[in-house]
Amino acid sequence: MTHSIEHITLPTASLGTERNVTVHRFGTPGARPKAYLHAALHAQELPGIVVLEHLQKRLHEADAEGKIIGEIALVPFANPIGLSQQIMMEAQGRYDLDTNRNYNRGFPDLIGEVVEVIADSLTDDGDENVAVIRTAIGTALEGRKDAREADVLKLRLLQLSHDADLVLDLHSAWEALLHLFVTDVNWPDADDLARQIGAEVVLVDRGNRMMTFKSAHALLWKEVAARFPDHPVPPGSLTAVVELRGQRDVDDHLTRPDADNLYHWLQRRGVIAGSPGPLPEARCEPRSVVGLHRLTAEAGGILVYHRQLGHAVREGETFCHILDPETATRTPVTAPIDGLLYARRSHRFARKGQYFCAIAGDTPIEG
Repeated sequence: MTHSIEHITLPTASLGTERNVTVHRFGTPGARPKAYLHAALHAQELPGIVVLEHLQKRLHEADAEGKIIGEIALVPFANPIGLSQQIMMEAQGRYDLDTNRNYNRGFPDLIGEVVEVIADSLTDDGDENVAVIRTAIGTALEGRKDAREADVLKLRLLQLSHDADLVLDLHSAWEALLHLFVTDVNWPDADDLARQIGAEVVLVDRGNRMMTFKSAHALLWKEVAARFPDHPVPPGSLTAVVELRGQRDVDDHLTRPDADNLYHWLQRRGVIAGSPGPLPEARCEPRSVVGLHRLTAEAGGILVYHRQLGHAVREGETFCHILDPETATRTPVTAPIDGLLYARRSHRFARKGQYFCAIAGDTPIEG
């Protein structure tokens, strides 16, 4: 049996408090491929925690049977700080209440530092270059002297994941279809992930400087490769955000199959021995994140939807009204583009100017 549990203590933020990040490890340290999965970086997004509980049970069985070939690190809840933020029985784990910063923004940007360190060390061997870059990333992370609890949390999550071949960040929206965010440097490599989990929407981006957890990985590899075009620099990790439907979708009839799909994907990627079975057919075509529209309310009131999630809207189509109960008038909400209604807030009251739903536009990714 290779399973072990590590508790990483975060700095004490206030008198009498102490929080820990719990890591479950399977396999032999240093074995390849290495997979890293965490859940609930936005702490109120709970489905991923349940999915990883189911996955952990399957990994225990695989471990007992000697089937774990690579190394696996699971962090069942990646944000113990946010989990403690309860206001009047409602979780407030998306933003740090101390700083108003999004927990999935502001991860360390190491691109410049890594580029400088590796400039004279790259070779004509892609695998060797990946190893050199991973070492440089690890050294840069080790040299950081962050003090705030939330900043140290982000640092620790990168230290756990920076050298992984496969990195999954499990999230969920308010109400949503199962969907996937991936950076272009990892597409179409992530096609098997999208198909295995049954993603109904796949959004491909170019990376962003807000330095989400995903961008802290994918954008670094993308930009390092761009800075050294004369040397082979393949992506050192496949990093993706898996959005596990809505925040209330924690029931076992949904989360257990999700865990099974992640297990089969790890088999498919050689982390776990055994046959994953045939790869499912794709449930959608990839879309560019450029076509993503997050709608904001033009008036305050009650949201009355006439179309359900998964409906293909057409530009100009009225798919929702905003009811003003004081005047008994309804403001129509029309689709700004052709696309798929894939996410919406679970609360049906919106203030003027407030984001309340999202449409994935029919914008194909660039070749």
